[in-house]
Amino acid sequence: MKARRMILALWAVLAVATPGFGQELPKWEPGRFAYVTAEADSTLAVVDLRTEQITKTLPTGKRPHALVFAKEKGYVNNRGTRDLTVIDGNAFSVLKTIPLPATSWQLELSPGGKTLAVAYRDALALSLIDTATDTIVKTIPVGMAPEKFAGAMMRHPYWSRDGKYVYVQDDVNNALVKIGALTFQVAATLPLPGPNHYLHPTRDGRYLYALNERTKGGISITVIEAATDRLVKEIPVPLEPGEPGNGHHGEFSEDGRFFYFCNMGGRTVAVIDTVKMEVVKALQAGAGAGHPKLAKDGKHIFVVAHKDNVVTVIDTARQEVAKHVPVGTGKEAAHTGYFTPDGRYFYMVNAEDNVINKIDVARMEVVSRISVGRQAMMMVVRHGLDVETGE
Repeated sequence: MKARRMILALWAVLAVATPGFGQELPKWEPGRFAYVTAEADSTLAVVDLRTEQITKTLPTGKRPHALVFAKEKGYVNNRGTRDLTVIDGNAFSVLKTIPLPATSWQLELSPGGKTLAVAYRDALALSLIDTATDTIVKTIPVGMAPEKFAGAMMRHPYWSRDGKYVYVQDDVNNALVKIGALTFQVAATLPLPGPNHYLHPTRDGRYLYALNERTKGGISITVIEAATDRLVKEIPVPLEPGEPGNGHHGEFSEDGRFFYFCNMGGRTVAVIDTVKMEVVKALQAGAGAGHPKLAKDGKHIFVVAHKDNVVTVIDTARQEVAKHVPVGTGKEAAHTGYFTPDGRYFYMVNAEDNVINKIDVARMEVVSRISVGRQAMMMVVRHGLDVETGE
């Protein structure tokens, strides 16, 4: 009798402490669940956007950051351990761990999701992983690395649209390296004016916009012709007086006529004319302006500020700030944002408040806040496509 009471008491504790304990988990449906990595907890939470509750919490390696999906299988890079955590996005479970030769910084799936490219924080190399077998096919040296280097040596891999090449940054030597996905050979090394963060292809695919974090003059964009790797133009981006430079991410207007480039070092969003290839305007977002996302109707861009508690909404027709939307009290935001397919809501994560904010796009205000893990950094919502990424 005493043993039975102890079992019932333990069951009650677990039921309170563990979301979904003792209940049948809901089945996966397209667009219903958000997968959120929490760096401080070393976990990934599966959040039911319908009930706005955590369905299940999965353990990962230390400091999980980025997350991508190849169909139902998810890959989490852990910035505190030398491995990837592989999850089953349908069963909400951990499948396995893939050992890596160094500490991963970012990862990207090839078109179609058959190969995962992994770039490293503390090594100049690129690993290509077969997502069918979850094995490393090849680790390719990218450049000469020093014994000590402040910051990450590499940033975001980028796949060519045909999947034949992967571009990766060599931020030790300020270069962009193009690697054959089948030959495992360096096809080109392109010099840059400083460390690079990200590559954005233009709407027509003709050019690649290489977003440089820092240059001697501040920040800039290197325009590259995608077919030939020819360096077309360097677009300097002026900074406000006293504003530090840290070029981060950007977004094209719906017609591709303008590009919005965020300076995470300050709060400037530079508006670039893609025909003239020059800056035509500067807008003021929140501190640490980082990730801009184009709304489904193309009328607004929502800018997530990494060092502030606002989302800045830009009117793309007028090229003016429409509103700064308050998103809590914590002044640290995650590296992602998500629009629902109907365009009605925008989700973003306040990493200091440990919540997902649900923003009504038309009203431009927060209508709901969903609790998640501590220092949540990535949120991905699956719709059953081959490749799903949070970036």
